[in-house]
Amino acid sequence: MRSQQFAQATGQRVLSADAAAFMQRVYGWMTAGLVVTGLTAYYIAGSPAAVRFIFGNPLGFLLIFALQLGLVFAIRPVMRSQGATVGGLLFLLYSASLGVTVSTILLRYTGDTVAQAFLVTAGAFGGLTIFAFVTKRELSALGSFCMVGVIGLLIASVVNIFMQSPGIQFAISALGVLIFAGLAAWDTQKMKDYALTQDTGNETGRRASVMAALELYLDFVMMFIYIAQLLGRSRE
Repeated sequence: MRSQQFAQATGQRVLSADAAAFMQRVYGWMTAGLVVTGLTAYYIAGSPAAVRFIFGNPLGFLLIFALQLGLVFAIRPVMRSQGATVGGLLFLLYSASLGVTVSTILLRYTGDTVAQAFLVTAGAFGGLTIFAFVTKRELSALGSFCMVGVIGLLIASVVNIFMQSPGIQFAISALGVLIFAGLAAWDTQKMKDYALTQDTGNETGRRASVMAALELYLDFVMMFIYIAQLLGRSRE
């Protein structure tokens, strides 16, 4: 009763048990994905044989990249036919494949840089989560703008592969942090709105929790990568 009165006084809605369970599933899947990515990246960075196989052979890295694309696009359709549990397992497999990408950060930068980047990312992500939960502002316009920004980042990154400009790389990293921070806030608000307005206790809700976890997971990982590049102290 007191929680309902407080919610009415502050304009916030009380979470139902199903809505709370939905968000717990989202953050549970997200956390599991981050753990799998971290363990995979740590293993690869510490294994000379794995480093030679993946990065010493252009075909090896291309195969991993193709696997990543295939998995991220397969999760939703597979869940429609096989259910949320199978979709969640594909998400964890995708998380392991993305550990290959994250391992390049561990190989390139010092341990202190990686630790600092993770702490900054975790703090920023936590702050963005709180903001998205309490703000009454609609963030869909911000999210749409950031999605366009992702396309710009991809184009700029491809161009800089040939130009190899430190200045452009710094700008890409700084913009990348801002863009994925905006997406993290938007994706969190979408998750909250879904939990408050939809029936989340059924199979559709369980599938939605996996997709929401995937979105938030990618926001976190990309923020971490770009922050590490900004803070980066190379091992060389």
